[in-house]
Amino acid sequence: MSIQQMQQQIIQQLASVNDENMLKMLDEEIAFYLQHKEDPIAMLTEKDAEELAMLANQPLEGNTMSFNEFKSVMDKWRMKS
Repeated sequence: MSIQQMQQQIIQQLASVNDENMLKMLDEEIAFYLQHKEDPIAMLTEKDAEELAMLANQPLEGNTMSFNEFKSVMDKWRMKS
C-alpha cells in the first residue's frame, strides 16, 4: 500500500469517528509524533537511558503482560495528560 493510499484510508477512518475523546487522543498522538521525530531515547536523561537499556536486556520471564493488559495501562496513562 502506498503512502497516499494509507493516508486516504486513515482519513476515511477518522471521518467515521464520532467519539470526541478518541479524536482528542488521536490528535495528541499525532501532534506528539510530529513534534518529536527524533529518537525518543534522546529525550531521556543519561541515567534513564541506561536503565531502559538494562531493562530491555533482562530476560522476559515474569515481566510480560497480555496485549489487553497493555492496552488498559496505556488507556489510563493517556488519560492523565
